[in-house]
This record gives sequence, structure tokens and C-alpha cells, in this order.
Amino acid sequence: KVSGKTAPAPLLWYKQWWVYAAAGAIIIIVIGIGWLTFRTTPTTNVSNQDTNAVANVSTAPTVYDLMGGDRLAKGHFYPIAMMIDNSEPARPQSGVQGASVVYEALVEGGITRFMAVFDHGDYSQMGPIRSSRPYFLQWLAEYDAAYAHAGGSPEALTDIRRDLVHDVNGIGSASGSFFRDTTRPAPHNLYTKSFNMMLVLNHLKLDTKTPIYTPWQFGVPTEIGTPATTVDMYFSGKAKSTETTYTYDATKLAWLRSTAGKAHFDRLTNAQISVTNVIVQRIPSNISVGEKGRLTMTVTGTGTAKLFQQGKAYDVNWSKPDANSRTTFTYADGTPVVFLPGNTWIEVLPVDRTLTVS
Repeated sequence: KVSGKTAPAPLLWYKQWWVYAAAGAIIIIVIGIGWLTFRTTPTTNVSNQDTNAVANVSTAPTVYDLMGGDRLAKGHFYPIAMMIDNSEPARPQSGVQGASVVYEALVEGGITRFMAVFDHGDYSQMGPIRSSRPYFLQWLAEYDAAYAHAGGSPEALTDIRRDLVHDVNGIGSASGSFFRDTTRPAPHNLYTKSFNMMLVLNHLKLDTKTPIYTPWQFGVPTEIGTPATTVDMYFSGKAKSTETTYTYDATKLAWLRSTAGKAHFDRLTNAQISVTNVIVQRIPSNISVGEKGRLTMTVTGTGTAKLFQQGKAYDVNWSKPDANSRTTFTYADGTPVVFLPGNTWIEVLPVDRTLTVS
């Protein structure tokens, strides 16, 4: 009915005819598409070989960062190596817990200095920053990293210019990226922060570049080590001030660091420094002393080392053919050392210095 009247029969039949026609057309189209799909998609005839081929499509491998993580993950940046003070007035240092790799080696006066390599993280304070020495530059070359320092020995500054290092001199052209902490005595009070270093990387046009280095192998070690809970070493004679100790904490699955008989804290975390992989790399003892007591030491060639992971000690070997080569660590049978994902501290200890493992 329309407006209370009955519609004529021909009009009602006319509307129904178009409805049936439209429905029929839709059915024909659906059948056609289904037929074409059936003809072009071998859903019922895929062989086992074809299935395996689909399952094994190669994907881009993980790009490892310096701790065995994903270098392409958010928060990563071009590696920056920082010379960090380790004299008593410099402790506790800021940010070293966040470094992916840390090298500790002697400088003048029987004390040690760190070169901490960062490739991710956000830190409000990093340092104190100190001066460069030539042998640290040979480790720096392994990462082609930007290099934050506060001046350096004449030999080191010459090498920085010669080798076209990505120079970030805190008392030179990059001084604006550093600041003094007035609560600390000079010269142990020069710091920077990760935001400032991001600006430096942008200025050096490194923020969009991919670092070129050979990563170490990461995974679960299968070698059988010797149980160890304490690693104790003296960098200079038996002076307590140069003693470095690592004690294994099974609950944290990490080695806790002490210096000069005291727990070594990070100022930012207010917690004792913990390390996943500790290496004591033995180098020749023929260290020469030059102007102002500055040292010259050999960090290329080959030698022995001790690796400490998860309460175990391993005898390993190291090799660095020349100043620009990556230092490699291998087990006794020559296979590469497998590092646990996490941070690594390398203690560069002359062979005539005391090392005790218990």
C-alpha cells in the first residue's frame, strides 16, 4: 500500500524484477572471482619443497650493538668513546654503568684511566672527562668512534690529527659541549651528557652514518670453565689504591666491581658497578716512562687473557695484528670467544702485575 492505496500489480512486479536481476548479477560475479582464484592459486597442490621454500625466506640478520642487542633499536647512536678519570677524587664516576665496553689501563702515577664506549642510552652526566693517551687510540680505532677527551699527551694529539679521528675535545673546539661540576675539584670536574653528544654527532655528520666495526660473537657459551667467585688484580705493585676486584653475584648474574678495597659505585645509579663479561688482558711488561711520567705500552700483537662469565673463568688468547685491527679473543682451540649479552670491561694488565683468581 502507498498512502493508503493498493499499488498496481505491474509496478510491484517491475520493482521485484530489478531486485532479482541485481542479485543474480552479484552471484555471477562472485562465482567468476572464485573460479579465477581457484585457477590461479595452487592452494591444494603445494609440494613439501614449496612449503619449505616459503618458510625459509631469508630476512635481514640482526645488526648487533656492542652489548649483543639490536643496533637498529630505538635509542642507539654512533659509538662515542670517552676518556674517564679514575683517580680517587673522580669517584664515583657518572654514567660508566651505561657504557657497552670499558677499557681500563695504566696512566702516569700508577693510577688507571677508563675509555668507555657508549652506543645507546640517555645520560644526564658522563665523566669526569680526562686527557688522551696514544694506546687508547689503538682501541678507539676498532670502532671508528667519536672521541670525547680533554686534551692529551703531545703524541696522542698528533695521532688524533694524523688519523683523522672524529675529535671531540672538551678543552678545544668542542668545549661548548662540556660543563664543570662545581661540587667537584678541578681537574676532576669536567663532564658532558648524552644530549650534548647527540648534537656533536649531528655536527660531525655521524648521526646518519652506520658505524663500521667487527662485532664480537654473542650467545650462550658452550665451553667448560673453571669455577671462580673473586678476581683480584693490582695495577701497580701492591698499592691498595691500584687494586681492582670483581666479585661474582649469582643473584644478579654479574660481577660487582670494587676499587681500592671499596665498592665502586656509579653516581647516576647510586649502585655498585656490575659487569657481565670481564676480561683481564695481559700485555708485555716493557712499559717505558716518558715526559711527565707518561707511559708507552704495547697493545698490539698476541697474548693471553682470562675471561670471566657467570662465575666461571676461561683461559683465552688475544690478537691485534696492528693499531687499526679489531682485538679478537679466542679459546684455546682457536674458536672465537662467545660473549654473554651485556656490558664488557677489559682490564689491560701487564704480565708482571699481580692477578689472583679464587
